[in-house]
Order: sequence, then structure tokens, then C-alpha cells
Amino acid sequence: MEFGGVMDAQTTQRIVIVGGSTGGSSAAAQIRRLSEEAEIVLFEKSTHISTAYCGLAYALGGVVPEVETLIPIAPDQLGQRFNVDVRTRHEVVSIDKDDKTLTIHDAVADRNYSERYDKLLLSTGAAANIPAIEGVELPGVFSLRTVDDLRSILPWMEEKKPRQAVVVGGGFIGLEVVENLKHSGLEVTLIEEGQQLLNHLDREMATLLQAELHAHGIEQIFSARLMRIVSEQGRLRLELDNRQPIRAEMVILATGTRPQTQLAESTGIEIGDLGGMVVDNTLCTGIGDIYAVGDAVELPSRIDGRSTLVQLAAPLSQQVRIAAMNITGYPHAYPGVLGTFVCKVFSLTAAAVGYSERALKRQGAGYNKVIIPATNHVFFYPDVESLTLKVLFDPLDGRLLGAQAVGGQGTDKRIDVLATAITARMTIYDLEYLELGYAPPYGAPRDLVNIAGSVGAGLLRNDIRGIYPDEVAAWRKRELEIIDVRSADEFELGSLPGARNIPAEVLRDHLDGFSSERPILVCCQIGSKSTSSQRMLIQHGYECMNLLGGYTLWRLFHPGEMTFEVTSEAVEKSDNLIEEGIVDVRGMCCPGPMLKVKRHMKSHTTGTPIKILVDDVGFLHDFSNWCERFNHNIHDVHKEDNHYIVVCSK
Repeated sequence: MEFGGVMDAQTTQRIVIVGGSTGGSSAAAQIRRLSEEAEIVLFEKSTHISTAYCGLAYALGGVVPEVETLIPIAPDQLGQRFNVDVRTRHEVVSIDKDDKTLTIHDAVADRNYSERYDKLLLSTGAAANIPAIEGVELPGVFSLRTVDDLRSILPWMEEKKPRQAVVVGGGFIGLEVVENLKHSGLEVTLIEEGQQLLNHLDREMATLLQAELHAHGIEQIFSARLMRIVSEQGRLRLELDNRQPIRAEMVILATGTRPQTQLAESTGIEIGDLGGMVVDNTLCTGIGDIYAVGDAVELPSRIDGRSTLVQLAAPLSQQVRIAAMNITGYPHAYPGVLGTFVCKVFSLTAAAVGYSERALKRQGAGYNKVIIPATNHVFFYPDVESLTLKVLFDPLDGRLLGAQAVGGQGTDKRIDVLATAITARMTIYDLEYLELGYAPPYGAPRDLVNIAGSVGAGLLRNDIRGIYPDEVAAWRKRELEIIDVRSADEFELGSLPGARNIPAEVLRDHLDGFSSERPILVCCQIGSKSTSSQRMLIQHGYECMNLLGGYTLWRLFHPGEMTFEVTSEAVEKSDNLIEEGIVDVRGMCCPGPMLKVKRHMKSHTTGTPIKILVDDVGFLHDFSNWCERFNHNIHDVHKEDNHYIVVCSK
């Protein structure tokens, strides 16, 4: 579609902007930079403009100490600096597209009046999607979408001093609210209607986030729909569709947003299948001289041109600049969106770009994938952290389709590299030899992105024959023999069901023990050692596959239940138990922490507590399973600063 036209940049035009939040106020400033002659009028129905909504949750938890810092510019400041007529508490209630006039309601004077426009920009954004159930208006039940919401919550918390909170919704806002309420000292329960956190991620990647929340003492309830909220003796009772009620003293609804398109619909602007306004590549709607940007607009994917509804600040910033140029007579085409995002979840970072595997399946698109469990930098440098990277690509030409990463420092860097690669229409082959910066604190000589490229290219060239954990079930139908080539100590910590342990060092001594009629699946911790074993077995005439990502990735696809409980009790509890017997495994990568603890336990006195200092959340899962298997006792698990403290005894 090409709806938009071009105006003379020197012609005095009356440009009206509807919506004064980040998009609208930024557009006003950008239009003024491009045209000193234009008359600019901005209407905003609330009292604030240019609100940094992305900081609301952090202000809730006190990480951002002053609410006012979320409002970087006042209406009068914007007006004076950029010569803009800013009218707050003025709501545009209708548009006459033929006469190019607006009907505006002045909430202060309680009157309606009309204004004309030559060019109109709609930046109406999205509103909180509050569930239509009983009890959402009760005291102590909040949403967090605006500064006014925040200013309602903070005094209430100061007065009531709640101890228990429920957050409904496991998306971006929900996760940020959970972390910040926990930071404020509350016990927090998260309720999510779906089966996982952060639906922008695939399920095995979201498992890492769920483990992180569990390690911070966050109770998580999935596949549960909130039916109603009832006030009960000064507390709130949340009734769910599939389990016993949950009780708390406050509730925050983070159940998503919906595009605010009522004004557009009443004007005759086309609304797409995803609920947003349809625009062309100039960001003009189907009605001449009416443009739209932001959370209420559907935009094409840069990958394949499909319509998307992406509600993120970075694409909005680009849209504002391009719309401003087109409105003022400098033609510019919007290239589309990738949906690149990054999200902090306690000590982890989650980031993604492009399509997820779930989205590609839903489209019926062909794809291949690489999932690499690794670390954020070389193992010998202190404070090494886990980092798992997933890359999706076209099985025919290797074109990149999407990527996800969850881990410690440097997670965002990998996704930014891949966002750049997708924008440049690079392929999985190109990643193999990208030259990326290296120093021990930041990565490895062969970066995780390079490894993903090597594995992906190997799969397409058929140099690598491997399957992922979600494909094992289909192979078992062929009487698959599973050989785990890790050490006996590693194997003891957990393995695939039915696996036989033959360490790689002695595998050649057992070649006569395999059946040539049965396919073999070899596995190790992350898929590296098993690759060498697989090549050896193939050269000896066996049909052999490698478990890509190894046992580490298997755990993400088969997380099971955490058997430990994380407490928020004072650190002195464990300090009083321990005088000696401290095992510090911080900075070690899997399976190093477990092997060191196991050696220490062997020589330790039965019944005497041991304190373990660890920074890898995956250790908690392995350790709890190991203790359960060998009847060891876990007395306490809690988080202190950026690591966990586990108190146990033999």
C-alpha cells in the first residue's frame, strides 16, 4: 500500500498530534526540527506527556527512586522549547476526515470545540487489558500502566504495608513487577493463564526464567485463569478456575494491553486482523494526511513482510522519525520491525529478535534450529555465567529467521549482533566466520554466535547429524540405544532415561558391544564430547546421532519439579550453623560446581552442615535431585546479593 503523499516542506501547515505520550511528544519535537514554519498542536487527555512507561515497575520497587524522573519534560517545557501548542486534559473524541476537523473535549472547562488540521498524526498507544471479572475495582487491586497508577499504588503500600502480593500475568510487565515487589520485601505469587512465562520465548528458554523465579522464592501458578477477586476480612481472595483460591493483601494485574483504536475505527481507518491500525510504508493510514505510530499500529516484519503488532519503545522511536519526515515533506520508507527485546529477570537477562519456533510452526513455515548451552565468557575468568542461545533459520538457504538468548552478562550483546545480521539478511553460514571482539571478561575467541553458525551450517551441509531433546521420543520407536559418554561422576548427577554410561575415554573398548541393527544416540553435558564420539562410531559403521545441546539442554525440555524450597530467612541462620565447611563454587561452569560439592561431601562428617556458595541457578535443580537420590539433607536455600547460599548436610 502507498497511501501517503508528499507536501512542500516550506508550506505552512497545521500539524495536529493526538496523544502526548512518548510517541506524540517525540514526534512534536522531531517535526519542529524539520520544519520551523509548521504550526504544531498536541492533544493529550491526561495531565502528563512523554512518560517513560518502561520505568514504572522499577519506580514501584524503589530502584528508580523518584517518580518524577519518569516524566522527562513537562507540557510547558515542551511547548516553550519546540514552539508547540500543548493541550493536556484535552481529548480528541472524533475526526471529520472530509472537512479535516477534530472535535475535542476540554475536561477542565467541560466543553467541546473544533479544530482543523492539514496533517494528523495518531499516537494513541495501548491501554491496560483489565479482565472483565468481579473484584478488579476492589481496594488493593491495581494495574500498572500509567504514572497515575503508580501514584495510587505507592501511597497505598506505604499505608497498608502489605506482606503478600499476587501478580497476574507473566509477560514483560508482570516479570518486572514480580522482581520489584520482591525487591521491596514482599512474598510474591505469579499467576499465568498460559503454560510458561514470556510467550515471546519458546518454552525451553522460558524454563530458565521459571527456575530463576523459583530460586528467588516466587511461587508460580500456570494454566490458571483468574475468575474473580473477593474481599475477605481485610485480605483478597483470588478464585481460579482449576485450583484452590489464593490469598494476598494486594494484587497487580499485568494481563497485557490492547491497542486504543476507537478513534481510528470511528473515522473509518482500516483495522487489521491483529487489532491495530493499518498503515503503508510511509506510516500513512488509508485516509490521506492521517498518519499513525506506536502501540496501536500494525507493521510489516522485516523478515517476511507479515503483519505484526509490536509494542516496543525502539521501533516506536524509528516510526516517529520516519512519520515526521513524511509529514514535513521528506519522503522516507519504514523498513519494518523485528521485535527485538531485552528483559531483566532478577540476575538473568532474556532477549530475542525475530520469530520464535512457536510462531514459525503457527505460520506453517519451514525452519531449522540451533540451541547452544554455553557460558558468557571463557571459563577461567571470574564470574562466568550460563548463557543459552537459540537461532532459527531457513532450511533451504540458511537465512536467519529469529534468535533467543537467556543468561548472564552479554546476553543482550549476542541478540543485538543477531538483530543486525537479520537486518542485513545474513545467513547461518555468515555467522560461522563473523569476527567479533574478544577479551576474557567479555567472551571467547570463538564466540557463541560463531558456534551457532558452525552448528547450523553443519546441519545444512549434513556434516552434523544430530537431534534435539524434543525429537528423542520419535527415535525411541526404533529401539534407540542411548550412550552417555560423560564421566561416571557426571552421569550420577542425572541422565536421560534408559541411558548407558560409557565414558568417552573407554568407548573404543566397547565397540563390539553395540548392535548394528539399532541406531545409537550419544550424549554428553553440552554436545561437544559426544560429537567426537559420534564421528568415531560412524567411522566404525554404526548409525549414530548426537544429542545436540547434551544433557544440559535435555533438562530444559524436561524440567520436572524443583524439590527444594527457597527461603528469605536471614543469612545469619546459616552463618550460625557453619564455622567450617564452606564450599565456594561461584564462577564455575556446569558440571564443575556439582563435582566439587560431591567430592567435599564424601570427606565431610555425616550430619555436620555445609554451606555452599553458588551463582548458577541450574546447580540448585541438579543438587536437589542429587540430594533426594542419596538421602542428603537441604536445610536452607536463599539468595544473597548475586549468588545463592545452600546449607546442607550429609
